[in-house]
Amino acid sequence: MKFMRVRKQLIFIVLGAFVSGGIIGWALTSNEPKAEGSIEHDHSGESIYTCSMHPQIKQEEPGSCPICGMDLVPLSTLSDSDSADPYVMTMSPEAVALANIATSTLKTGGAAGGGLSLSGAIEADERKVTTVSANFGGRVDALFVAFTGQEVKQGQRLARIYSPDLITAHRELVEAKKAKEISPKLYEAAKQKLKQWQLTDAQISKMEQEVDYQPHFDIYATTAGVVTERKVASGDYVSRGQVLFEITNLSKVWVMLDAYEHNVSQVDTGDEIRFTVNALPSEEFTAKVTFVDPVISQDSRSAKVRAEVRNVTGKLKPGMFVTATVKADREEKTGMFVPRSSILWTGKRSVVYRQVGDEEKPAFEMVEVVLGSTVGDMQEVLSGLSEGDRVVSNGVFAVDGAAQLSGKYSMMSHPEQQQVEVSSHFGGVIDEVVAAYLEIKNQLVEDQSAKGPAGDLFRQLKAAKTALQGSALETWEESRRSLMDVSSAINQTADIQEQRDLFMRLSNDMINLLDVFGAPGKLLYKDYCPMAQSDQGAYWLSEFKEIKNPYFGASMLSCGEVKRKYE
Repeated sequence: MKFMRVRKQLIFIVLGAFVSGGIIGWALTSNEPKAEGSIEHDHSGESIYTCSMHPQIKQEEPGSCPICGMDLVPLSTLSDSDSADPYVMTMSPEAVALANIATSTLKTGGAAGGGLSLSGAIEADERKVTTVSANFGGRVDALFVAFTGQEVKQGQRLARIYSPDLITAHRELVEAKKAKEISPKLYEAAKQKLKQWQLTDAQISKMEQEVDYQPHFDIYATTAGVVTERKVASGDYVSRGQVLFEITNLSKVWVMLDAYEHNVSQVDTGDEIRFTVNALPSEEFTAKVTFVDPVISQDSRSAKVRAEVRNVTGKLKPGMFVTATVKADREEKTGMFVPRSSILWTGKRSVVYRQVGDEEKPAFEMVEVVLGSTVGDMQEVLSGLSEGDRVVSNGVFAVDGAAQLSGKYSMMSHPEQQQVEVSSHFGGVIDEVVAAYLEIKNQLVEDQSAKGPAGDLFRQLKAAKTALQGSALETWEESRRSLMDVSSAINQTADIQEQRDLFMRLSNDMINLLDVFGAPGKLLYKDYCPMAQSDQGAYWLSEFKEIKNPYFGASMLSCGEVKRKYE
């Protein structure tokens, strides 16, 4: 019993100590000031940084975009919750300063610049490229041209060849000369054989005088110039007609310029151009336009403009970049002009951002414009703007990127409305075209060739009959021709990467077609991948809400996002 009493006393003592300690601890801590943020962490002050060109890039600290290298800007400064107008993007003054946005005033009058600015490169005159070939078979025993780029003169020795065929021909010539009095025709035939092998009269006469048969024969340059290609090495065996060297005469070169489709009409043969090259920025050259390519490149949408210039001193070298101004003999262009940097082009549409706010609350409205000609660094605007309007001339991509992030209309997400009411019969035609397009898409998703479905699409488009009239018929025929061209090109290549490159054009044409004539009976999704086409971005149509990327297939199947639904 005594043991039990002692045990109870110990338990009471321990419990009393715990209670006393708790009371003392509470008393000590209750009077201390509460540390701010020690219980809850407030994230409201943190910023998310993004790229105005690639809005899919987001991170919690400043830095550079891993795709384009632009400085990241706070997402909060790009958001717009003030304007309900989907065309107007309101930005903070801080965001405008960060994006280095500047504006220019639209003016009416004569265009500045004094001519059309074009860029290009120096190229060799194709007419002055000569090949030196082996006129007889044999073995190359010696080369007297050691490297490409070496200058040679006309008649200079290039190589020495051991040729059993020529030894035999030499023997025939010597024997025919002995019987010249008896059979002069045989003698002439022996000489003619050597002439056909491009041996000179001096070489043939020397062979006639030599008793011992000559084992080696020399190859000579037929023109002066620079050796731009050497196709043989010492010890190689060559056959008759094989090309040994390529020699280019650079005393006259071509200036090859790229004129975009909307500028081609401003250039004509005979126009004077003044140009500079990066290697000689202080020296200006002049030339005359001698040729304008009659065909527009389907890839660059430009035509080649060629001018010829004498190059006796050799200062101009093929491959040099050229900046040229075409001085067309025409009246000065008058109208409304904006800087070319103000224009965003997307397919057939061109947009600018017009300033509608003030310095305290900057705001920019997306406006679709109709463009005229290009004069220097200025672009003519035919409609959409008025004199005195201020447009964004620097930082226009930042404004457009901010509009995308805020869910506003932008260059690539503009309002699309069906423009033409169609009959049920024509709706069936659209259904068949869309079905064939989706087969092409699904083949590329599976990393399979789309040659077969592309051929089916081409045949459907070729056989399509409609009762459309007027502008609707013109629009349909233009879309049909473009779709046929691209589907035919896909059908003619077995390279899947080339098919994917062409598929981007096919998708853009299909989207434009649906924008005008409306969607078919089934639900379609307009998807977008920012990584496609070397980070240029590309659209496509899909019957699935789930992203299945045809530009990358299995390697990046889920890359992309839904931009719109066609119902």
